[in-house]
Amino acid sequence: ASAADTKDFTDKDEIVHTEAVDVMSTLGVLQGKDTGAFDPKATVTRGEMAKMICVVLNGGKDPSLGNVTKYSYTDTVGHWAAPYIEYCAIRGIVAGKGDGTFGPNETVTGSQAAKMLLVAAGYQSAIEGFTGANWEVNTNVRANAVGLYDGLDINPSQGLTRDSAAQI
Repeated sequence: ASAADTKDFTDKDEIVHTEAVDVMSTLGVLQGKDTGAFDPKATVTRGEMAKMICVVLNGGKDPSLGNVTKYSYTDTVGHWAAPYIEYCAIRGIVAGKGDGTFGPNETVTGSQAAKMLLVAAGYQSAIEGFTGANWEVNTNVRANAVGLYDGLDINPSQGLTRDSAAQI
């Protein structure tokens, strides 16, 4: 299901960020589909983004996380991504929706992905203002400043595609 680089994907002509996809695919962060396609235009879910971050933080390997016994969010109980979400929640990388849920099957926006990546890289949400009413503006200011959106033509308030997730 995975490919070594973009030339191995059946939909390679649809991939815009080939170098980024090559790197993320080689590292095992983003993999191809069972069909042999990469599916670059498909949107990434919040659960999938949590897994990608865990794999990046674990040096490109899927971490062994074990079973979740205490859930931070009511809608992650029994979800395939629950261990990854908990890993990220414990470290402050992800935040719920404010109502006790996480929305693991919901599309991750560019801003949400940027916030997760910035916190995973060591930025502190409270200091940077990645929480509260203006979290999205503050996140996007920092994301632009550090180059997370370089090479992307996205609206960070909308869903992030697999191709753009590789680039970011």
